[in-house]
Amino acid sequence: MTGGEEKQALSPKEIIHQQFGGKASYRIEEVHVSSHNTCLYRCHLQLPEFSVVSNVFKEKQDSEQSAIELALEKLGIQPRNDDYADHITVEEGLEGIVQRIKYIFSNEFLSADHPLASHLRATLQRDGEQRRGLLPVSAIATFDSKIYSLCKVIHPSMDSDPVLVMSYVMKAAAKSWDYVVVSPHAASLGRKNPYPPAIIEGLATHVENIRVEAVHIKCTKRDEEVVEPVVLDISSDRYYLDVIAQKLGLEDASQVMISRAISKTFSGYECRVYSAITKLNSSSDLKKSRNAKASFVCGQDVHGDAIFASVGYTWKSHDLEHEDVTLKSFYRICCGMSPNGIYKISRQALIAAQLPLLFTRESNWRGPFPREILSMFCHQQQLAEPVFTISTAPAKSMSDVLSCYNKIKDESDNQYSSRGQAGMPGSGKGYRCEVKILSKSLDLVFDCSLKKLYEKENDAVQNAALIALSWFSMFFGDMDEESLEPCYTDDDLDIQYNQRSRFKETFPSSRVYELPDIIRKGDLYRSRSMSMPWERKRVQKIANGSLVSICYSVFLKKDSKRGKSLKELIESNEGIEFEVGHGSMNPHLESVITQMSVGQHVRFSTGLPAEALVLAAANDTARALTLLSGLEYNVLLLGVKGPTEERMEKANIVEKVAEGSSQPYKD
Repeated sequence: MTGGEEKQALSPKEIIHQQFGGKASYRIEEVHVSSHNTCLYRCHLQLPEFSVVSNVFKEKQDSEQSAIELALEKLGIQPRNDDYADHITVEEGLEGIVQRIKYIFSNEFLSADHPLASHLRATLQRDGEQRRGLLPVSAIATFDSKIYSLCKVIHPSMDSDPVLVMSYVMKAAAKSWDYVVVSPHAASLGRKNPYPPAIIEGLATHVENIRVEAVHIKCTKRDEEVVEPVVLDISSDRYYLDVIAQKLGLEDASQVMISRAISKTFSGYECRVYSAITKLNSSSDLKKSRNAKASFVCGQDVHGDAIFASVGYTWKSHDLEHEDVTLKSFYRICCGMSPNGIYKISRQALIAAQLPLLFTRESNWRGPFPREILSMFCHQQQLAEPVFTISTAPAKSMSDVLSCYNKIKDESDNQYSSRGQAGMPGSGKGYRCEVKILSKSLDLVFDCSLKKLYEKENDAVQNAALIALSWFSMFFGDMDEESLEPCYTDDDLDIQYNQRSRFKETFPSSRVYELPDIIRKGDLYRSRSMSMPWERKRVQKIANGSLVSICYSVFLKKDSKRGKSLKELIESNEGIEFEVGHGSMNPHLESVITQMSVGQHVRFSTGLPAEALVLAAANDTARALTLLSGLEYNVLLLGVKGPTEERMEKANIVEKVAEGSSQPYKD
């Protein structure tokens, strides 16, 4: 994509798909009208947190469109109208926010099934007369999507700067002086005239006290973060954001910044990062106070201490929803933010498994396919769905390539022919794929086109997705066991990515807001195989391309002064399959397994992977922290399904390509 290309507006249905993907379910109901002997249609649209039902229409398409519009209205999403967006003034946008703020503090909104209405009801019951009924501006900016959409029309960079959204809310509130009171000492708003007593009395319901486990990410003076468990005690007369503010050392909820929803717990509740609203001016202060771990998790700059919790109000209920977040679940969420981590979690093998280097064939791949992983990754990083473009070209079949390869190998000693002179009979067509990834604002983030042709269209798509995943994985090296680097040479790819100056806005959740050294130095395609034991010191009994089944256990192990080792089981699997030779298991484990025989049991020790990975796998995080010394593997080889001769030849070619690409590039 070039800078001059026009950005295409998404249709309402495309917006729903972009937001929810397969989680949006449409059901068309037939409505029979006997008096006219006609059939009308009603559409039921089910989204993760609520559902809508359309009016009846003569056409199915009209009922579906009506349901989509109702859902977008409830979400506060305005389908993009280019003429409106291009011509709206700041004053008109502010006026829209003014009217919305007035509605938020109306009698009608107080009883609405809206998360922000639940926040408002909670503030009306909080302890302390001076703070009662005051709604934090951060809550308005976070939970009212209509205001958020208006702010984005005024200023497109709202996605990366929540403080800017809050500033527009405060400006609009100042224009509503006849209806809304702006707190003089805090970022909170209240209604100027009290609510009728009957409405307030109707809110007085019994609420049980709640204890919620959360994670406290402390920012120390030594430029590092300490992650500890914390308990939020939320009594019936306390607003939960006030409790979080107290844990952060803040006065009240008006000083709390609320992140976007980051991920969900096992029960489906949203997790967010809560921190202090940034009030630092100098760049040195910002650098000293930046909480790198919290910034990594939520995808925006966080300064000072932060709390990671799953607590809040939803569309489903007026009650406060919550679920405990332990250190283990926190580190699993961190792990699941990288492409490699998504694959590890899907295989239930955080220590043993890793995202393969290559996609060879559908039947040998285990876990979610690369295209599916890339879609999940883009959704969680607030990127648009990846776009795959397939092209075809005349190509030789794989059997012809293998025949040519063997011929060259046999004749190379006589120097009779060369690769360029070899005749390669056969005809057909091959597939190549381009994958393009854009930000939600349709700015280019990643664009890669494979030069290599594949026999099957799906193979081209999956390998293109895998290249994109490998590229993005380099931004998460310290969260993975090792950084994934694509096993391809410059001749295989035609790739471009966004400039460093714009990368922070388009890819919000990178741990460090700079491109990794490997990209800055131009060595983007140095192979991960440099650290893989391609030339094994021992005899490899299992051929590349084989499907292997193993049973294994992984223990944290620390030698005791008394002579007896202390061990803690952190991962086990009674039966897991993987393909040899493509990096789908960590190199230590795969190297040992390929030297084993079926039925053989082996025990061996290695060093530690990334600490965060160990804590994500361990059941007892506190005990695991005392045993961070090394790992012990117990492995039983259950079975081996050898590849066909063609598969072995193909795997050998792939391995030799990997050997060649592992050589350092020279200037």
